[in-house]
Amino acid sequence: MSNLVAHWDRRAESHDETPGNSLTAEQTEAWKSLLAEVYPIRSGRLLDIGCGTGTYSLLLAELGFDVHGVDTSRRMIAHARRKALGRGGPGGGLTATFSTLAAQDVDGRYDAVFSRNVLWTVENPGRLADVVREHTTESALWVAVETIWDGRPHGAYREVGKSLPGFGGWHPNVLRDVFARHGFARTTWSSISNRAELVTADKDVHVLFRVSR
Repeated sequence: MSNLVAHWDRRAESHDETPGNSLTAEQTEAWKSLLAEVYPIRSGRLLDIGCGTGTYSLLLAELGFDVHGVDTSRRMIAHARRKALGRGGPGGGLTATFSTLAAQDVDGRYDAVFSRNVLWTVENPGRLADVVREHTTESALWVAVETIWDGRPHGAYREVGKSLPGFGGWHPNVLRDVFARHGFARTTWSSISNRAELVTADKDVHVLFRVSR
């Protein structure tokens, strides 16, 4: 097990208490509204990369997607499966499945992709972009939400953070250029930090990317 996977396994129990994962009822509805706004088509297979405990996977399933959430942390996935059962899925109205799996190990093709705070945790965002391109349809939209902050590795991140070149968040223009070099010619980004209903206690800058071919 890598240091990074072990890190997320340790954080699984408290993950839903952190900003952006402990959504209030109002924030939940705000996120559903935003996701409905950015995905023009809300059906078909959606891959949620680095899904954690499934918070956003389940919101996307409620919008109509057939969601497959993947994460390298088995403890995160265990929480996601329990939450899915509590929300009426699988087999109870929501279509959401979860696998302990790295993105590069998925198979099949997807009609949409979602990721949240994943790109800063990978050593090579371009490699992940290649995986997404390989496993998506030509018309697929990848919505990637990333955070930018001026932090340095400390506390729980002291060890793993030093090996992550994106720690602190990638500048949006850097990621836009990465996407372009890896087959995604149409990328737009915008800050969502000015949307009061989405503001979390961390006060960081949150950026939403729309990535497509």
